[in-house]
Amino acid sequence: MNDRVLRVQDLAVEFKVREGGLLRPVTQILKAVNGVSFDLQAGETLAVVGESGCGKSTLARALLALIKPSRGRVLWMGEDLNKLDVEDLRKKRQDLQIVFQDPLAALNPRMTVRDIIAEPLWTFFPKIARVQVDERVRGVMKMVGLLPNQVNRYPHEFSGGQCQRIGIARALVLNPKLVICDEPVSALDVSIQAQIINLLKDLQKKLNLSLVFIAHDMSVVRHIADRVMVMYLGRAMEISCRDNLYKRPLHPYSSAMIK
Repeated sequence: MNDRVLRVQDLAVEFKVREGGLLRPVTQILKAVNGVSFDLQAGETLAVVGESGCGKSTLARALLALIKPSRGRVLWMGEDLNKLDVEDLRKKRQDLQIVFQDPLAALNPRMTVRDIIAEPLWTFFPKIARVQVDERVRGVMKMVGLLPNQVNRYPHEFSGGQCQRIGIARALVLNPKLVICDEPVSALDVSIQAQIINLLKDLQKKLNLSLVFIAHDMSVVRHIADRVMVMYLGRAMEISCRDNLYKRPLHPYSSAMIK
């Protein structure tokens, strides 16, 4: 039985960059993502690793249809996201969520934790009862290791690790099937990194989540990934299961990353 949830085929994202002086500007094509292809199974974690500027975050935004690819397809449950109309794409977004790199910057400082986590519920279900919202918010807070009595606090009252837990709770409140984690632990202390990684692993098992985990730290990736895709200058240099990559990397760049 095929339990593939995501298929990416020859995905490319290009940007036009103007260079030169004012009188003779030259337009160059920046290939941020260049012909990337991979599949993702239900409950699987694919880590995307590479140096800064290699196209990891651009790939993440293309997977979520936040930017339009120059070519290629992103198939979610067999449907091409870039061929859906606005309303159909909006419905699909319930299944597709993201956790950002900087936990504090990703949260609105003028909103309470309750409102931050509840906002997606109000967006997709505007007629939902307030008591249902409160019940769901408190449930997901408990799930990520936050105390339900903290719902009326503001982001600045929490540590970096707690703010990331709030971000994860917000991503999970709609019961998504795929969560893209865009370097979610790079701004945290090492001890807090381990806590967030363990939390994501536990949530994945409990909820059967598929994860795309973006990182540049190979030691972090080793603890969470099932498979690893190594990117360099917009290209996927190697895709391998975790153990094989660390024991026998096939590409020189993969070997350099590990070292």
